Amino acid sequence: MTRPTTIARPSARIARAVILAAAATLTPLVSLATAQLHGLKAAGLTGSPPPNAALITRLIASLTSNWLWLVGTGVGLVLVLLAGMLAFGSRSAPDVLFRVIAGIGLILVVIPGALA
Repeated sequence: MTRPTTIARPSARIARAVILAAAATLTPLVSLATAQLHGLKAAGLTGSPPPNAALITRLIASLTSNWLWLVGTGVGLVLVLLAGMLAFGSRSAPDVLFRVIAGIGLILVVIPGALA
């Protein structure tokens, strides 16, 4: 049994309704964003950085380098502690070691990959 060609399929009607709903939703958002940009330009925003922007850039760079150093030191200390536990025959040391390695892998590989 074949369908008559004059009757629109429900999926086409649903697709049209979704497109119209998306257009109706996005139109006010776009106009609001452009209004905010015009407001910023009217307030004197020129798009050029302020005079002391290089100081803020250096501050952020030094904070980032300090944070990386602290994280690296902390991970190193944990791994040295675990090596000591393994050397002195702790029964829970391998379990803790695998958990630390899994946590570092999550932080360095899985989470950035999921966020990208």
